[in-house]
Amino acid sequence: MTTTILDTEIEQYSGWRTRVSEAVQDLSRFLKANNVTDLRTHHQFETVLGSLIDDNLSIAFVAEFSRGKSEMINTLFFGNYPRRILPSGTGRTTMCPTELLYDPNRPSSIRLLPIESRQDERPLFELKKDDALWQEIEFDVDDVDSIVDAFSSMTNNKLVSKTYATKLKFDLLESDESELGLPVNEYDEVEIPSWRHAIINLPHPLLEQGLVILDTPGLNAIGAEPELTINQLSTAHTIIFILSQDTGVTSTDLELWEQHIGGETHKGKSKKKKAEAAQRNQRKLVALNKIDSLWDGIRSEQDIEDEIAAQVSSTAKALNLDKENIFPVSAQKGLLAKLNNDTELLERSNIGALEHAIAEKLVPEKRRIVVEKVSNSLASILESSDSILTKRLRDADEHIDELQQVSSKNTDVISHIMLKVQAEKSALEVDMQRYQALRSVYAKETSKLTRILAPERLEKLIAVTKHNMAKCASSITLQKTISKYFERLNYYVNSAIEQSNEIAVLCENITRDFEQEHGIANFKVRRLRLERYQQDISRLESKHSNLKETRTLFFKEQMSITNKFYESVCTASRKIIRRAQRDANNWNNNLMVPMETHVREHHTQLRRRLESVKRIHKASDTVETRLSELNIQHAMLVEKNDEFAALKEHLLELLTVAEEHSEDTTDDSKNAEILYWEHNSQF
Repeated sequence: MTTTILDTEIEQYSGWRTRVSEAVQDLSRFLKANNVTDLRTHHQFETVLGSLIDDNLSIAFVAEFSRGKSEMINTLFFGNYPRRILPSGTGRTTMCPTELLYDPNRPSSIRLLPIESRQDERPLFELKKDDALWQEIEFDVDDVDSIVDAFSSMTNNKLVSKTYATKLKFDLLESDESELGLPVNEYDEVEIPSWRHAIINLPHPLLEQGLVILDTPGLNAIGAEPELTINQLSTAHTIIFILSQDTGVTSTDLELWEQHIGGETHKGKSKKKKAEAAQRNQRKLVALNKIDSLWDGIRSEQDIEDEIAAQVSSTAKALNLDKENIFPVSAQKGLLAKLNNDTELLERSNIGALEHAIAEKLVPEKRRIVVEKVSNSLASILESSDSILTKRLRDADEHIDELQQVSSKNTDVISHIMLKVQAEKSALEVDMQRYQALRSVYAKETSKLTRILAPERLEKLIAVTKHNMAKCASSITLQKTISKYFERLNYYVNSAIEQSNEIAVLCENITRDFEQEHGIANFKVRRLRLERYQQDISRLESKHSNLKETRTLFFKEQMSITNKFYESVCTASRKIIRRAQRDANNWNNNLMVPMETHVREHHTQLRRRLESVKRIHKASDTVETRLSELNIQHAMLVEKNDEFAALKEHLLELLTVAEEHSEDTTDDSKNAEILYWEHNSQF
């Protein structure tokens, strides 16, 4: 197998995403042209379209140093180049987190964030916007040497004093300590990376279609950049965890897996949570690299197969992962095979099976996310629009039935119809005045929800917690302080859920009155679902439980824990609350839109019926003439309903096909592993 599998899958996904975007645009234009929705609704359409345009597929590679991670990326994505383009060799080659992507608005270059920016308290996403902080090295995409020279710069290191390294918040490995950290030489100097982050902008077929490759450094460097770990790894659609066949899962590999990738156990979980954990684990693949170390000419092929199978089983047990998600490969031999066009060696390297698995994990996972986003954003709009168009047709039918029962000379009946419609219109206007009074109550309740999830509230909690941590005199008080932080964080989300439920009940009471008194369509008030953020907080606390497990509390340990808490936990907390607040704001802004749209539509139809009857009553028109006009309008409404149904059906079909495609591909990676064993049994 070759990278054409990945090329094909991503190309097909890109085409599907374009068709979804076009279907959403068609619906938006239709609804706007037919005055079915308002400005807020079209803003929602624009948000969905913007997310589809800016959409990308991200794949993260994670490993301890010397596991062959950079070589793996070279093999999987850049095997068409005549040589390695990412630095790869013995020891530590990737010293800073690296993103490989393509932005047509920027030159082909590598942008480097100096390590000194660690003193800047701003989060990484803000630093990315500050071009003045970055150093940029452009390269010629047609000159491989130019590319290689530019990329080699990200491996630069420099010697600094121990004091300066501490100032930059690096953990140091002292002679009397056993914890992980950077070593200090006899001159009290520390070798640190020159760069904190690298962004490579490279024209490449896969990158041009939205693929983003995240290359993360080993455990020491990842611990130094927790924001990358939490934010970027958590949002990656597929994670490739690389181990070495000869060592299997070492203690540092296991710590990296448990602390930063989030290997999850299913013990003690409900069926729903087990399913959710299983889904999250499905996006994680393990590459058991360097199987070529077994090709020594001494072991028999059966011995090699048995040893690899045993290591796969041992790895699956240690990581609590299905064996089908573990792929024994040789990245070095795979790259060599691609460079020399050696089909036999490429097959034996098993790189093709891993490529196939990546394609079958990455694309369906991203499809699922897009389907969920589009469906959740547009479901209520489509339901409301369908109801409005159906009501227009029903109102036209009712008006035609009314006029068919009278003649132009039956003025008494016409007067009765006119008074009836006028009474309905007046009653609706009175209820709208009452609704405006309730709207002020609704506004007060929604403002409470906004205050509960206000970023300022979280920042105050962070400041108080940091202050209290600095005053802790024992490990027990430190543990209590951190636990209290998470308790308070959970309290914020719980309070938001309770407040949103109260708002939903208020809206349900308001809409029920309009439904009963005016026959306005019965539609459900959508509840705000923030429970997933409770789960995020729970996972965050579990992931950083080691901060509460310290047995001693010397000043240095206290500072280290405080720094890690601020950089890791606080950064992730901000992200959780920011997303919860965004969801709450969107929910607040759109909660009453369907009902208001229905009421406005109902009022418009009543006004038109009243005007129609008045024209006949004043003898300025005849029943026959008006019936003829109404029949023409009725035919147009039927056509509009059919057109909307077709547009909606087309979008839903695209989303449904995507879901079915994702389900159909779940067994393909298992087949890839079977192919590997079948092929290698021939050697």
